[in-house]
Amino acid sequence: MQLTQLKNHLYNELGTKLPDERRRDLILEMKKLSDVKVHCFNCTGTCCTMSANSMQITPLEAFEMILSLDVTAETANDLRQKLKENIHHYRLDHEISLGKKAHSHLRKTYTCPFFVPGPKGCTIKKELKPYGCLGFNPKLENDNGSTCHSDQSLLEKRNDENSLSEDAANDFLKKEFQIYWTKLEIPKAMLHLLDKMF
Repeated sequence: MQLTQLKNHLYNELGTKLPDERRRDLILEMKKLSDVKVHCFNCTGTCCTMSANSMQITPLEAFEMILSLDVTAETANDLRQKLKENIHHYRLDHEISLGKKAHSHLRKTYTCPFFVPGPKGCTIKKELKPYGCLGFNPKLENDNGSTCHSDQSLLEKRNDENSLSEDAANDFLKKEFQIYWTKLEIPKAMLHLLDKMF
């Protein structure tokens, strides 16, 4: 299925709200904080680097990050290589089981492949960033990540308002691309989907 057809199916046929609509409240909260000089511009990237980042995303979030980067068949190989290097460097390809009773694996920290040190920070468009990234903000001016935390009530509200349509969108992507996972680390999720799409 072509990218245009995928977007049409997700946003028109399935009725999934557009990415900026589903992220509106999170973006407004970031703007409100930024208006009082509480923002990430002077931070070293604590929440984006291996010092604290263990972000995992859904197939829909991975798809929208691919949209943010305007990936084409011609640029897919460069992105694929960047993701593979990130996965290898942070050993995200080696899972550590937490035991049979836990039925899960240790969440590893890693530096996001789309983080650039300095004022630019994240290279993903705000309207297409993972929800968890948007909801994780500082609470004080120039604190370099020491007071950052997730606004759980805002993230839960966003999830409650969109869960049915997002579940349908994720199910569609999982079926369309034979995806077995519900959430993965950003580079793994994007690489897996990229390999299926291009």
